[in-house]
Amino acid sequence: MSLTTRLVALAGTGLLTVSALAACAGVALVGWLLVAGPTAPRVMATMVAFGLALSAGLAGVVARKHAAGTLLPSDVDLSVGFRGGQGGL
Repeated sequence: MSLTTRLVALAGTGLLTVSALAACAGVALVGWLLVAGPTAPRVMATMVAFGLALSAGLAGVVARKHAAGTLLPSDVDLSVGFRGGQGGL
């Protein structure tokens, strides 16, 4: 495994860690919203936390899949499932 591949995999793991922490912070912020009531800064912080969780999670998964070499190709899928089950075409 090359150094670049290891660094990309490490970056992906870091992004997944950030995603998990942001999701936990978002859940804690939702709890705070329910207990203390919504204000503009609390709602904005909650939205930012969940947005960070989604974006960092997606980037982390893509980075790790790229490092592992398992990203799907961008070509058109010619599998039977893509064609709606029309077996012999």
